[in-house]
Amino acid sequence: MLKIFQPFFIFCMVWLIVILLFNLRLSNLLNGEISEAYKFFFFASFFFLIGYIGPFMLYKKINISSAIFKPEGDKYEKLLFKYFYFWISVSVVEIIYSRGIPVVWLLTGSDKTYADFGIPSIHGLMNALELVLGLLSYYFYRLTKKKKFLVLTVTFVVWNLCIITRQVIVVLLLEIFFIYYYLAKNKWRLSINLAISFILFIVFFGIIGDLRTGADNFVQLAQPSDNWVDWLPSGFLWVYIYITTPLNNLLFNFTSPIIHYQFLFPNTMSLLFPSVIRNILYPADTTAITGDLVTQAFNVSSAFVAPYQDMGFYGIGLFSLFAGAFTNIVWWRKGIIRIFFRAIIVQILILSIFFNHFFYLPVVFQFVWVLVFFRNYKNEEISEFTVS
Repeated sequence: MLKIFQPFFIFCMVWLIVILLFNLRLSNLLNGEISEAYKFFFFASFFFLIGYIGPFMLYKKINISSAIFKPEGDKYEKLLFKYFYFWISVSVVEIIYSRGIPVVWLLTGSDKTYADFGIPSIHGLMNALELVLGLLSYYFYRLTKKKKFLVLTVTFVVWNLCIITRQVIVVLLLEIFFIYYYLAKNKWRLSINLAISFILFIVFFGIIGDLRTGADNFVQLAQPSDNWVDWLPSGFLWVYIYITTPLNNLLFNFTSPIIHYQFLFPNTMSLLFPSVIRNILYPADTTAITGDLVTQAFNVSSAFVAPYQDMGFYGIGLFSLFAGAFTNIVWWRKGIIRIFFRAIIVQILILSIFFNHFFYLPVVFQFVWVLVFFRNYKNEEISEFTVS
């Protein structure tokens, strides 16, 4: 029974952790009402659960096996590199179109930024493709131990460092982590090692942040309260602020009641369209997906601010209902695509505390690329073994 509700537990756990951290009030920026935070949590979780349970009524049988499907032969290896060469070709065209890459612009003091790179709309589809290729490469590496697959995955990470797209790197690493954890034999030992690694990452993150922004400058922005423990490494403050300020912004938006409901959900739905089409369908003043901000320094407000802007708490309820149903549909897909769909949806659920990846085209189009990649697979072409 617990396996059936894993996605629901992930959604609740992530949001509950954020709310509990928010309630520590370690920054003077966090002035939202905690009662409103819990109200939102139970409201969104309830409708997510209703949406998640709904599709089960359509299923005759639920396969909760932990089996992993391993493609036989080198068919998919060749296909993977075929798509990789296609991605390289398009990326070269984008470099020519953009007349350079962001890391070079940064080092040379150019006025251009990462936002100026790529062909509009095409770039988002290529982001989705490279995320899927990076995920597939790592999966094949874990199954075959062929280092060329790992090199492929690292290539995508390095490339996104060059074009300075941190969001894509975070998405890819979270999805890879799911594959890594899912295929691990001793999950308890892995969990302990990951906890230690996460603490080290926080310390390292703070050092890099201090070098980039300046420790004093960030402290002024973060406004640590008297509850803050001064002897903790600065990385803990960095991570704490980044995790809690989206909820703070969401609660700030709750103080402004929605008077005019927008039944077409323009703020929410706009993300589903390529930028070229989005700019035509949605005027600039109706796509403010960040909502009202407590401070411009921290400008994300979770996945729920746009639904709230469109329809208030009705919008949050409807969006949560959709999110639960969509999660169920992709989580319980059969065959070889299941593990990749789960990696994508887990990342979406975790990052819902920051942004709406349910409707963000470069992320959600990964599902389409996975389906395209495995469109011709047959049951007799795969072998099955169970994760211990």
